[in-house]
Amino acid sequence: MPFVQSGQLPGAINVFYKNGIQETTCVGYADVAAKRPITMNDVYMQCSQTKGFCGVTIAMLIEEGKISLDDPVSKYLPEFRELWVLKSNQDGVKTLVKAKNTLTIRMVMNHTGGFPFEICAKQGNIKGGGWSGGAPIRQTAAIAAASPLLFEPGTKVQYSNTGIDIGAAIVEVVTGQRWEDFL
Repeated sequence: MPFVQSGQLPGAINVFYKNGIQETTCVGYADVAAKRPITMNDVYMQCSQTKGFCGVTIAMLIEEGKISLDDPVSKYLPEFRELWVLKSNQDGVKTLVKAKNTLTIRMVMNHTGGFPFEICAKQGNIKGGGWSGGAPIRQTAAIAAASPLLFEPGTKVQYSNTGIDIGAAIVEVVTGQRWEDFL
């Protein structure tokens, strides 16, 4: 509450469970300019919240013995068999070189796959729905597979929504369901 009262946050919703009973508290404003208070019916964008959920769905499939973190992504998404890395020489000339390392599920889930933060499929340039907010998950993964990597898989860390989308696409292939339905 102090952050809402001081104006640092417009509002917050807290949900607690006590003795099997859900208790909720809404403080602050859903619309600050109109001074409309927050209610439990307000909908909010929760950036990066799906990363944890995607991790859980991957973990579920690991527990069921359906996948391994060290499986190649191409085992489930063949378009990832041949990947290219964007390299720059000392003169700044960029070239594409074939990736040496095999991209694994572990790499896409721990942000070491070589993917940028976002690709065009997530930036609204391609429409079609899906939890990614742009193209459907499988199409997002296919676009990622056709895009150059920023570095050799498994060699650096780059925070990436793209890798998590690839993880969700693997869930869809393995389960035969849309990711959000499996969740």
